[in-house]
Amino acid sequence: MSARAPVEVGADVCVIGGGPAGSTAAALLATAGRSVALFEKEIFPRFHIGESLLPYNMDLLRRLGILDRVAERFVEKWGAHLVSSDGAITRDIVFAEGFVPGHPKAYQVLRSSFDELLLRNAADRGARVYEGHAVIEATHSHRDGCAVTARGRDGGTVRCRARFLLDASGRDAFVASRRGLRDMMPRLRKAAIFAHYEGVPRTPGSAGGNIVLVLLRDGWFWFIPLPGGTTSVGLVGEGATLRRSGLPPESLLEEALRRCPAARDRTRVARRVSTVWTASDYSYGCRRIAGDGYLLLGDAAAFIDPLFSTGVWLAMSSAEIAADMLDRALGRDGSRGDLTPAVFAAYEKKVRRHVRIYSRIVSRFYQPGFLDVFLRPGERFRIREAVISLLAGMADPTPPVRLRLWCFYLVIRMQRLLKFNPPVPLLGVLEPAPGSPIPA
Repeated sequence: MSARAPVEVGADVCVIGGGPAGSTAAALLATAGRSVALFEKEIFPRFHIGESLLPYNMDLLRRLGILDRVAERFVEKWGAHLVSSDGAITRDIVFAEGFVPGHPKAYQVLRSSFDELLLRNAADRGARVYEGHAVIEATHSHRDGCAVTARGRDGGTVRCRARFLLDASGRDAFVASRRGLRDMMPRLRKAAIFAHYEGVPRTPGSAGGNIVLVLLRDGWFWFIPLPGGTTSVGLVGEGATLRRSGLPPESLLEEALRRCPAARDRTRVARRVSTVWTASDYSYGCRRIAGDGYLLLGDAAAFIDPLFSTGVWLAMSSAEIAADMLDRALGRDGSRGDLTPAVFAAYEKKVRRHVRIYSRIVSRFYQPGFLDVFLRPGERFRIREAVISLLAGMADPTPPVRLRLWCFYLVIRMQRLLKFNPPVPLLGVLEPAPGSPIPA
């Protein structure tokens, strides 16, 4: 029996990956009248970590026409609650108190449902979506366009010819990994262990949907309230330390929860209802994110430690920037447009700036002095409001906010030297202790 002939398709734009970045770009380009072919290796819905959105994401969800559906399905998030490992020191971040008003809340989402909503929205707006099709080969050039070959789970092959390629393949980083463009962030070689639990208590009222971060000497826990009464619980620490423990992920997560009073109190009557997943060494950037006939979107361009829940927002905002810029570059009314790499230099510059501003605050978090200031913020000069605005998703801070952020980092440097705030006492849960299952 002869093999089936490949299916040949043509499009203006080919998108690799159907997560938040790929689905957003496909939806916006299709809405603008462009023909789009999107290839996603999984069949949705599928599990994914990263359930916490930021307020600045809401305008884009509104533009995509799905904000009402997100509001109906998911848990409102009005801020964050930070607590020291022994529970003695707490701080609440309230988004409504940011420097720039108008972004008071976001949502905690079940990513399997949220990502499927985005993907179906792209299809509804006219993108051709090929689920269960893994891209196995891709070439790209601004002169000759791109050629993508994808293999379906049924063994069939689809070949797509398009004028331009958008790589939104997430941490697989299809283009970057094949071109050797990825660089790990050496100071953020972290790893995570996480699972879903039932029975984790929530604060009464609107604060019940807020993310809870439990801060440790050697990492941090997240507690993210999800629909249906489940809670995403995760531990982040040094990747080498987690691996060195030698424990299975299930045992390591349970032991770490047991050893932290603030985390133990939240899981005392909780029951794990999922497998335990892991992710390691996940902070990286790419040396070239706007190249000859392609753009890298979201995690395919860079991934930052998820401490401040920036992942989905950075992915979708990069997709919006790329889609708008690419729509203009493709030309209209018979014009061939201009797809040369120089046209997309502004995209690379802007996305790098967004990644840099969040990488900076995440890197500072792991350095001495940060928590001594962050958990005991002063009220002078509106520095607190500026930091809240950044954490709400203000990736392009206004000059007044930038000035106050500079002051914030200056205060942290002064704290390291002068110790004007007493150090925050924190426990380590990954350090060997007598009688502990965690080996030395």
